[in-house]
Amino acid sequence: MTDSTSGIARFRSAQAERRYLAGYDEVIRNWPVPLEAIDAPTTFGTTRLYRTGATEGTPVVFLPGMGGNSLGWIYSSGPIGAKHPVYLVDPVGGAGRSVHTRRYTGVHDLTTWLTDTLDAIDVPAAYLVGFSYGGWQSLLAAIHTPDRVLGMTLLDPAAFRVAGIRHMSWGLGCGIVGYLPKAIRPPLARLLHTDSLNRFEDLKAALAGLYLFEQALPPMVPLTDEELARVDRPVQMVFGAASTMHDSPAVARRLARVLPAAEVELVPGVGHSIALDVPDLVNQRILRHAASVVGA
Repeated sequence: MTDSTSGIARFRSAQAERRYLAGYDEVIRNWPVPLEAIDAPTTFGTTRLYRTGATEGTPVVFLPGMGGNSLGWIYSSGPIGAKHPVYLVDPVGGAGRSVHTRRYTGVHDLTTWLTDTLDAIDVPAAYLVGFSYGGWQSLLAAIHTPDRVLGMTLLDPAAFRVAGIRHMSWGLGCGIVGYLPKAIRPPLARLLHTDSLNRFEDLKAALAGLYLFEQALPPMVPLTDEELARVDRPVQMVFGAASTMHDSPAVARRLARVLPAAEVELVPGVGHSIALDVPDLVNQRILRHAASVVGA
């Protein structure tokens, strides 16, 4: 559990830790491409990363959504790694193999943590891929440490409003449908705009952290127009048109006004979990935009 006085993330119990890490480690052992585990010291604890892919080129760092970790990029690490060195990250304060030792005091600490992590792996600047909460983190980095960010692909970034009851209901519905018999999931997955429910077995270990682990990450604070206007790194944002996290068309209109240089795409029929629901499209968009930014 999370100690309210220390603010340090931890598993809910010793049994929960054993159960989660057994599933986590099994997925890592059977990952579709070879992974090199790295433990990077930071101000807030030790960050577990996995390196894969090319030995040369522009590094791509993947930042997951709230409750997520490296396991959520099982469909992307290989295709992106064919062109780039890839780093998958277990955020300190979230479930995974990272170790949290010092509490976060505010959102500014997230940028310090990311800078520390990049320093530890000797990456002066990276191309960031951020999903949901990780998309917000990526924008914070671009605003406050632009020299560390070459460009970004943000997948349904949770940077524009706090999650409401519609989003929470969607998450609950996905949790229920994922454990139903596989044969009856397709129509419910379509109703929830979440095709990855049909491949829930691939993702079960990644999602288990949502209920076996007490996180201690700073809550997302929506970005203001003034903050968004400070983003001067090349960025593409790919939204699920049916996302429950925000009103995607309204966000696209706002971005056209305050961040006109951003490339914004709304994918019809896709919800919030776009990174898992349409991985082929997502991988193509990442590779295209990264190539346009760094010529790779």
